[in-house]
Amino acid sequence: MKKFFYLLLMAGLTFGFTACSDDDPATPDEPQTEVPGDNEEGENEDNGDDSGTTDNPVTGNTLIVYYSFTNNVHTIVSDLQTQIEADVLRVEPSEDGIDYAANNYAIGSALISAIRNNPDDASSYPDIRTTIDNLDEYDIIIVATPLWWSNMAAPMQTFLFRYGDQMAGKHIGLIVSSASSGISGVEADAERLIPGGNFMASSLWIRSSQTSNCHDMIAEWLQEINYGSTSN
Repeated sequence: MKKFFYLLLMAGLTFGFTACSDDDPATPDEPQTEVPGDNEEGENEDNGDDSGTTDNPVTGNTLIVYYSFTNNVHTIVSDLQTQIEADVLRVEPSEDGIDYAANNYAIGSALISAIRNNPDDASSYPDIRTTIDNLDEYDIIIVATPLWWSNMAAPMQTFLFRYGDQMAGKHIGLIVSSASSGISGVEADAERLIPGGNFMASSLWIRSSQTSNCHDMIAEWLQEINYGSTSN
């Protein structure tokens, strides 16, 4: 009888530890879109913030700013350009040819860790060569970025760290590419880096397996956020 109760106790403890463990490993999933992440696949795609919802179409001059490592985001943005009129700015690291995926994504992981450890320090962010001096001309800014380890890709974080304050009061749309990981961490980064932004009702999450067929997803998202700009 004692042995029976002991076995029941051990089974209960084993179940408890299993239930509390993370579903996804700390090491990268292969292949990932852009760079790996580690949130649960079933995470809600909507950012849960309806503050940007409006009955009137969102109109005005539009800028698409994006960063792409494996060109998945570039593919998405290229399709987006066929559906709206917008200027496009691609964020580029200051150094060419950086292989963020080398040694099991060691460089990319280190960059994200540095930002997490001290997000208010400019030295935590990797250098980029992309600049802009006419943000005041735009009413709508669409940010398109990959997910790196549950966060926004480091080069895009650098751009928004430098220019996010100039986006206050503007309509902000967010498009995120990842293989399977949820995007709430990227949304949190965007809200931290653009504190005065008027974020539109939902973000668009496109998984790597959907990239080549993203046209309809983009069209539906534009309708959802009530995008109505045809001027630029």
